[in-house]
This record gives sequence, C-alpha cells and structure tokens, in this order.
Amino acid sequence: MTRRDQYKELAEPLKVGVLLDNPPRYTDLAELIYDLILEQYKASGRFERGVELVKVYPYGPPAGFIQNSIDAFHDLCDRGCIAVLGGHHADDCISIAPHADKREVVFLNTGATTHSMSKWSFSLSWGSIPHDVYTVASWLKKNGHKRIVMTWDRADHIVEGVEHFRNACRRAGIKILYDVRFPQTLVPNLQDLFGEAHQELAQVRPDALAHFGSGAMSYKWADYITKHWSDLPRVMNDAFHGATNPDAASGFEGWVGTTHWDDDNVINARFRKQFAARYPDSRLPSGEMTGIFHDMMTTFLEGVMLAPIMNRDGIRRGLEMVQMLPSASGGPRTCIGFSPHNHRGLQGADVMVLRRMKGGTLMMEDRLELF
Repeated sequence: MTRRDQYKELAEPLKVGVLLDNPPRYTDLAELIYDLILEQYKASGRFERGVELVKVYPYGPPAGFIQNSIDAFHDLCDRGCIAVLGGHHADDCISIAPHADKREVVFLNTGATTHSMSKWSFSLSWGSIPHDVYTVASWLKKNGHKRIVMTWDRADHIVEGVEHFRNACRRAGIKILYDVRFPQTLVPNLQDLFGEAHQELAQVRPDALAHFGSGAMSYKWADYITKHWSDLPRVMNDAFHGATNPDAASGFEGWVGTTHWDDDNVINARFRKQFAARYPDSRLPSGEMTGIFHDMMTTFLEGVMLAPIMNRDGIRRGLEMVQMLPSASGGPRTCIGFSPHNHRGLQGADVMVLRRMKGGTLMMEDRLELF
C-alpha cells in the first residue's frame, strides 16, 4: 500500500448518507436541489471540503415496512457516513431516532412530527406539527367557522396533530361536532368509506370541514369532497402538498391548505430562479418542495462549517450551533436554529402559511393570526 502525506494533500470529501424514503417525484427533486446547493457552496469558497452523497431508496411506509428504512439507515452508518440526511416520512423519523442515538450518528430529518427528535436526531419539519394545526385553527376562527367537522387518518403523527388541534379549537372557541377517521393507506373500498362519512358528517350541518391526513388517501378525499360537497368551506393540513402533483391537483379545487410556500419569501423565490437556470429541462418545483430540500442541505452544510472536529460528534455539535439561519420555508422571517436541548429547527409564527387552489392555481390565502 502506498503511504500518503495527509498534510500535503487536498481534503477528502465527507461521506454523507441520504435516506430517500419518498416516491421518485419527491426524491428526484431532492437530489437535484442537493447537487445545486453543493455547487453553490463550493463556488462561494465558504466550504473547502467536498461532499460525497451516499444514497439509499428504501421502500418504507405507509405501504412498505418501516424496517426497510431502519435497515437502510444502518447500511449508511456501516458504510462510514458521517451523518444521514432524511428520511422524510414521519413514521420513519420516529422509528429511526433511537437507532441514531445508539449508533451516535446525526440523523437530520424532515418528518412533521415533534416526536422524532433525540440527542442525535434533528428535525426540519415538513408540515410542522403543531405550527400546522394552529394555522388551520386560525383560518377557521378568522372566517367565522365555529361549528366544524373533522376527518383524519390513522398515522401516528396525525394523532399528534389532532391532539394539538383539539387544544387549538378550545382556545379559539371552535366546536368539533363530529369526526371520522380513515385508513392511512389506500384500500379497495375507499369510496364506500367516503360515502358513509359524507352522510354522517352532513347530518350535523357543519360550518366547515377540517381534514388532517398524511398521504394519498387525502388526495382521494379531497377529490371526493370537491365533487360531492363543493359548497362546504374546507381546509386541510400539509397533506395539501398533493395539490402540487399534476395527477391530483384538480381534486383540490376550492380547498385551502397549509404549506411552507410563502410568496414573500425572497430566499425561496431566488432559489427557484436558480433551479430553473441550472436545470432548464426539469419541471420547476413547487415553493414547498423547494423550501424543504433547500433548507435540508443548507442547514447541514452550515452545521458542518461550525463543527469543532470533523467526526460524528463534531457534526452534532456543529448543528447545535446553527442559529438565525434564513429559511426558504415559511414566511420571510422564518429562520432555522438548534441548541443542545432543542433539535427542532424551523422557528417563527409563519413556519406554515395557507394557500388556496383556485382555477387550477395555488394562490396565497393567509397567514396565522395568533389567538
């Protein structure tokens, strides 16, 4: 073996794991955004060391098994990754956190849940609970909807969101007249379940409908309501991101939903222009997708530059030093910061805002009003 002088050679790139546990329509976009941000940091001269991304694509929840994602995380650790970025599904993020602690490897994830953080697990919450549900309650209160019905699915983090929503409704003077719970995954008799739910919910004559979901089931429910109960005011949690999917967008017509995409966020708007220039043949991502993946890689690199020593514990300590980092997610004053006892990164009242699908276009609707 040829011996080398590590004081006279350029630094080798950091090996960073990327756990891409979402469908290709999201993960393909994440890879493009990560590559662009790495190029920008290299060009800026602020980050001398390169990064080698080691990618895995587990078939995890909701239709696959969480264990597939856990195994993928351990595979990245075994391959020497100094940290792991992702997953994105809340079930994975909750389940992997204790494994990150056991392996002592930073796990920077985007699960919406507040239950995915630990000594080694950090969160940039996509659909951030409870910001999400308090923003829904704010919209209902502001629009005078005091007697509502609620639908929700069986995902664990949706239970978490509904608990916060009930608290928010009590504070806001909103009464939940009736609720119906749907499966987390698609099932053959879904339309029958929707029809039964519609009958039950309509009997109490609500002012509005609030829905809390976690995936494709919500797209189907949105479409059902649009076709069969279109005169009912309706608002959805960040499952509303389905409105950005071309194959599902028409089903969201007339819905209001929470999102991280704020038209006044100049960081988001600027990066979308940079993305279009760098990838002219790619479809321009929604502002929400832009924000989430931009913030993931940007936050990680800022943490690396603050690391006191270039090992796994150093990366953890570096991330805990990230403060007041401008975010591409949320309103223009949303920022990112961690500390040793706070690994929940997105901060501010406008982490989540509201958009409306109107005439096939996602329009800004409103922002949270504290109550």
